[in-house]
Amino acid sequence: MIKAAYTRMQSPLRSLNALVIIATCVFGFQYRANAQNQTLEADQWEVVELVIKLPPSSDNPFDRLPLAQCAGLNGNAFAVPGYFVGNDRYQFRISFPEAGNWTVDSQDTNDAWEVSVSAANSDVLGPVVINEDTPQHFHYANGELCFVLAFEADWLFAIDLEVDGIKRAETLLRDIKENGFNQVVMNVYAHDVNWDKDPQLPAKYNFSAPKQWPYGGDNDNPDYSKLNLENFNHFDQIIALMNELDITAHIMIYVWNKNVNWPEVDSPADNRYFDYVVARYQAYPNIIWDISKETTGYGHNDMEYIVRRIDRLRNLDGHDRLVTVHSFSYCAKYPETVDFISYQNWSAILFSVMKDTYERFPDKPLFNIEHGGYEEGPYHVFDGDYEDPVACLDRNYQCVFAGTYSTHYWQDTSWNVVIWDRKDLPKSQRPQYELYRHMNKLFQDIDYSKLAPPENRLSSSGFALVSEDHTYLFYLPAANKRINTRIEPFYGKTMRAKWFNPLTGEYSKETKPVMEKWLRFNPPWENQPTILILQP
Repeated sequence: MIKAAYTRMQSPLRSLNALVIIATCVFGFQYRANAQNQTLEADQWEVVELVIKLPPSSDNPFDRLPLAQCAGLNGNAFAVPGYFVGNDRYQFRISFPEAGNWTVDSQDTNDAWEVSVSAANSDVLGPVVINEDTPQHFHYANGELCFVLAFEADWLFAIDLEVDGIKRAETLLRDIKENGFNQVVMNVYAHDVNWDKDPQLPAKYNFSAPKQWPYGGDNDNPDYSKLNLENFNHFDQIIALMNELDITAHIMIYVWNKNVNWPEVDSPADNRYFDYVVARYQAYPNIIWDISKETTGYGHNDMEYIVRRIDRLRNLDGHDRLVTVHSFSYCAKYPETVDFISYQNWSAILFSVMKDTYERFPDKPLFNIEHGGYEEGPYHVFDGDYEDPVACLDRNYQCVFAGTYSTHYWQDTSWNVVIWDRKDLPKSQRPQYELYRHMNKLFQDIDYSKLAPPENRLSSSGFALVSEDHTYLFYLPAANKRINTRIEPFYGKTMRAKWFNPLTGEYSKETKPVMEKWLRFNPPWENQPTILILQP
């Protein structure tokens, strides 16, 4: 059973008459339902687009929110707001959570359309969810583990704006997907950074001050009365590709510290943008919502504004996608409003901080969205406290062994500088994405959702994870020469022991030691991080 994290408010969306409807599959195949009551076909979690035409009105077309009521078997029902796509046309995006026959009604009319929804293939993941029996972990709706390995790429939306297609974004996304990353932390829009730019940076990699933005006009001379359909049509392609690649889009709806000329908070213009983003993208099963990057750090708003934004989002989002806020101070004060806790923490005692926080919130996953490790690249962008690739990997492993999830930053993709194809660089300058492919492999081989940091001390050093079936993992940072274990249930008994190499992804040969108090293990690789695995 999926845990209900929040109570939905009564929807205030008004109804409008439906005149025409079109159904469109997510990657461009389109078919038209010319007659009312025609049965359409879709797969579970497939994004279906239904287009209606409304009579002209004096209202701002971006403020008109038609409503589609969706009803399935066993009383399963939800409502989806529509959004303006031009020429008096409005579109509903819907993905159906279960197989069966569904009806879609344009509210306040007698028009109804039937959709026959087939069960998804076994390899279709569905949305990211939180299950009641593993509340500190993520899964996909099809039951598979979602071992979150996130990748920061704030300017992903911008890198193809001035070229045809989205080949740059596709190159970057396929590369990180092949290397174990399954979530991208990204902005809908960001304008420019406040720090100095590397004078050696080639112009082709600098995406500051994009020529398109979400509103009319531009960032310097905004027209808040309308939204930029061309901009959102482009963003559609990015999100759809990520959905095809099974990469979660962790969408930060706002960002306060990247020189965006946002309208006044809670104003009609503010609501216009916010509502449109939620209406347009909620149907994608790969969506996670984040109200804003570093939400409370720049004096743009107060926490009550964020509470109101989340209320508004949950009211509009008929698909119930997960919600977080990139601010631990907010999440800690209002944990009941978010589905998982996000934490930016650069501490030298990162493991202890994350483990203490993991224990503080036993009913929610904990996600370190920024830990101060920014892997260096050929062009200086922004200094973290850790730049060496192995040191950055260590920060991620400390989060994981605290029972939490983490995010990787490479300086030359995380902000306004985006090198979309690392193969264009000499090998010595490329980021070491493969280190995270190895991490992902380990926690697919050993189900991460069944592991937890132990309550008691189990070793002389290092960090531990334990499962109920007595699988023990010990992470040794590069400085560790050896480890002495203390696994009392197996004193005098044989265990299977092997090592995992985080830098190569290889396992050592298995041995079968007889366990005793403070039994010493020496890793087969020196001067690098290693992981010891002990099993009955």
